Amino acid sequence: MASKLLICISANRTTAARWRGGRLQDCVVFAPDETGADEFRDYVADSGKIPAFIIVDVVEEDYRLETLPHASGSDRAQMVERKLRQYYRNSPYCAASLIGRDNSKRRDDRFLFSALTNPDIVTPWLNVLVEHELPVGGIFLLPVVTSGILPILGGKSHNLLLVAAHPAGIRLTFFRDGAFRLSRLNRSDASADMQSRTLVDEISNTRLYLHALRAATLDEPVSVVFLDHNDRLGDIARQISEENPSLQCSALGRNDIAKRLRLDPALIDISPAAIYLQLLGSRIPDNNLASPAVTAGYRRHRFRHQLFAASAAAACIGLIWSGANLWQQFSTQGEIDDTVRRTARVNSEYQAATLQFPAAPTSSDNLKRATELAERLRTSATTPEPFMQVIGRALAPSPEIVLTELGWQYRAGEFEAGGQPGATAPRQGTAPAAPAPAARRHSGLLAGQVRDFTGDFRQAIMSINTFAERLRADPVVESVRVVQLPLNVNPALALSGNTADTPAQGGSADFRIVVVLKQPS
Repeated sequence: MASKLLICISANRTTAARWRGGRLQDCVVFAPDETGADEFRDYVADSGKIPAFIIVDVVEEDYRLETLPHASGSDRAQMVERKLRQYYRNSPYCAASLIGRDNSKRRDDRFLFSALTNPDIVTPWLNVLVEHELPVGGIFLLPVVTSGILPILGGKSHNLLLVAAHPAGIRLTFFRDGAFRLSRLNRSDASADMQSRTLVDEISNTRLYLHALRAATLDEPVSVVFLDHNDRLGDIARQISEENPSLQCSALGRNDIAKRLRLDPALIDISPAAIYLQLLGSRIPDNNLASPAVTAGYRRHRFRHQLFAASAAAACIGLIWSGANLWQQFSTQGEIDDTVRRTARVNSEYQAATLQFPAAPTSSDNLKRATELAERLRTSATTPEPFMQVIGRALAPSPEIVLTELGWQYRAGEFEAGGQPGATAPRQGTAPAAPAPAARRHSGLLAGQVRDFTGDFRQAIMSINTFAERLRADPVVESVRVVQLPLNVNPALALSGNTADTPAQGGSADFRIVVVLKQPS
């Protein structure tokens, strides 16, 4: 926990202690005079720039329970501020805390207004803190700080009256359902032996005061707990319980208080204010009397520490991230080294294996080029399957047609009727013109005959022409050219021969047809 300077100011003394490591480290008492002020100034100078928190234990205090219409936000703040200025116009040290909602239909807000009505009690000690530039975190009335002792008392009394003998007098603090309601400080000689009658009178007066404020009725049972820091009130507590059945009295001795608060008993011997300084160090109350002008330095102090904490957190995250990156780098480098070793081992094994291979017929570059050429040929090769499908569809309806020869090519130009694929040769004496690139297509030569030919040329030519027309009708065929028939029927030719010379029974009529398919899309 952060270091703090804790101060308890009363009318006849001021107690200061340093809080470090979650507990009080020392406890020093200063007299309310010039000598005490000088000693306090030296003590503050040795404490460093740690924040200071002040408790005030004086008679000049005021508490008011007020019910206000339910509101929130700025409306509530303005309404509370008006009430504070109305009640405590002459005091800069005042505060209001919301303690709950009313049980009526309106569900009004219930506030506890508290104030230090004599600011001059705090001013000299506060000036010393300002002089040494210590940030002031808050100013609190002692009864508000005392509420921090309730969790360690055990039990849950509906009405609890806490009685303690302070150097400034007898302090009686009343709690209802665990919430602070009011407190009274009766000035008396704390060093003298207190008689039971004095305490009974003070308790009775407090109960009458609670009844007048409608905080508790006289018939309600009240649990009274004595904070007996000097072990003097045990017998008195038992005597009061016997004489007043409505009062359930118990005493909490010095060692018991020190044990429950985890406080050094020697500090209680120095000053009973150490009990409340321990409570203030453990938990800072909400009901802070200090104005924003007084706590401005503390807010800057907290912001600076929060900034340092955020910077430290960012630095830790950066270190963790850097460490993770460094570990990843080492891990990656290890994987790279392992991969290099495995690659070198595989290469050495490959070299050893290649020494046993027979000599290659050619160089590796030639083998690579041959492989790439074979792959290109395999991917770009064209089969005569489309051409065969066209011929097959045309032959199926003509069983009298028999093919004796089939030529096929896939290139620019059509198949030569003479049976050799190629393009026309250029004329002699002329330079060949650069031909325009033509698309390749399927073309071929069909050579065949008419089966069971008996000399009827007319019927044979009709069958051949029917076959040719069927080829032309195919949608993928571009052109069909009959280059040879069994009988030349060209009318421009002269007649010759002997009509008596007819083919023998069972002869054949030959034909040749050139077929060109359309360019593949």
